[in-house]
Amino acid sequence: MKRPSIAALACGLFLSAHPSAILSAHPATAPASAATMPRFVRQDNGRFSLMVDGKPYFILAAQLHNSSAWPKRLDDAWQAVEALHANTVEAPIYWEQFEPRPGKFDTTNIDALIAKARATDKRLVLLWFGTWKNGQMQYAPEWIKTDPATYRRQRNAHGKPMDDLSTFAPANLRADSTAFAALMAHLRKVDGTRHTVILVQVENEPGTFGTVRDHDPAADAAFDGQVPDAVLRRVKHAPGTWREVFGPNAEEMFNAWATARYINAVAEAGKRVYPLPMYVNCWLRYKDKKYPGMDYPSGGATYNVFDVWRSVSPAIDFVGTDLYTTDEAEFRKVVGQYDRPDNPAWISETGFDPKTAKLLYYILAHGGIGFSIFGIDNPPSKTQTETIAAHARNYKLLGSIDTRIAEALAQKRLQAAVETPGQPRQTLDFGDWKVTLEFGPPAWGTTPAIIPNSPDMDGRAFVIRTDAQHFLVSGTDVRVSFQRTAKDRKHGQLLRVEEGGYHDGAWQADRWLNGDEVDYGINFHKESRLIRVKVGAY
Repeated sequence: MKRPSIAALACGLFLSAHPSAILSAHPATAPASAATMPRFVRQDNGRFSLMVDGKPYFILAAQLHNSSAWPKRLDDAWQAVEALHANTVEAPIYWEQFEPRPGKFDTTNIDALIAKARATDKRLVLLWFGTWKNGQMQYAPEWIKTDPATYRRQRNAHGKPMDDLSTFAPANLRADSTAFAALMAHLRKVDGTRHTVILVQVENEPGTFGTVRDHDPAADAAFDGQVPDAVLRRVKHAPGTWREVFGPNAEEMFNAWATARYINAVAEAGKRVYPLPMYVNCWLRYKDKKYPGMDYPSGGATYNVFDVWRSVSPAIDFVGTDLYTTDEAEFRKVVGQYDRPDNPAWISETGFDPKTAKLLYYILAHGGIGFSIFGIDNPPSKTQTETIAAHARNYKLLGSIDTRIAEALAQKRLQAAVETPGQPRQTLDFGDWKVTLEFGPPAWGTTPAIIPNSPDMDGRAFVIRTDAQHFLVSGTDVRVSFQRTAKDRKHGQLLRVEEGGYHDGAWQADRWLNGDEVDYGINFHKESRLIRVKVGAY
């Protein structure tokens, strides 16, 4: 007899224990059609898109501090959101606040977030702080924390209980799944036709600190057993025990499987009620860190366990990276690890630092789905002002054409580059045209054969091909020039260069550029401006 999945049991228990949820799951106002429901899709060309209102959407997000998603804090926090020109806000939903008593759900915070986002024309990404927050159970309700007999803790190799809920305790999974399903039922009821909430993060930086794997008796029994078939198929390995299949890495692989299986069941319970796109963020294994359970939470979707993790998490649409570094080589390395045929480039968190501003362009270069800055609502200070200004230059410009950005990424019509030490000149290939980017030339005049990098290494640029003759271009600290490369013996020329923007969906030129402004290429400095270039041949 086929047994029902854990997620199905959790959802069934939730609906039977809370009949009102059935009404929430089927509100009087019918939900929007599948065509306009937010969706995560893989395009025919291999690119991924988050679809919002039926169109690709590029996330330019501001993430609130952990304790800022309270109604009385939102007005202050939102000042930084507006100053950044973010199109999306990431905000936590706290399990302990949402379910202060078993089965009693308080939607005050969620409703305040949705109202604030709608009033300011923002979209929301909700972060479920449930079983995990930063590798711990900090946001579990008090009634769970004070009842370890029912809601068992993970244990280390010496039998000591840890500050993590065991993934092998059915009561833990049932409680989290029930609460998460209630959250999704409420979202469907209040937002099922508006789609203010476009994406949900399930848990936060999951995994275990203090031990590589759980030593709960049920966990020990599973570890001594056979590796599940789903894992073996993904890693292409013959059957065996965890030790036989993974050797010295067996305990971390096992904890990744256990964590992913648990989170997938929570996500399934939510998707059965309201199937918004869902992702998991990851505390990374990077910066030369290598010890699971010490340097980073063991069990998260780190690159070394990614295939094991994804083998049992189909309800999770993709994995995000919490990438806190200003070292460009490290940033590029991690983006490359997660930009895969089965996963998009997505910065779920990065540091609130002026130096991370240009790194957004690496996500454009990888055809990613978005970028989020953590902890944007800080007390007034010089650092706060400078950091907001650095990121706002990106967000204001990109936000003014975010739909065009997303569509161009989905169709592989956008290319981008970031200034790299020792590489002040880069080229973007558009087939019959190439675009040369120079990051250290003089303000005007001929570029010398050997040029230094720009003084503060802040250069970046993107180019979108809108049709056979037109390109959209912008950047910072860069000179952009066009050369025709088609093999038809015709010469390329700039027919018109316009500075302007889009108004009511149509391009509007503020001025035409010529002469000094284009003789040696188009120069971009610190200001945010958008240029449309029309090219031709003779």
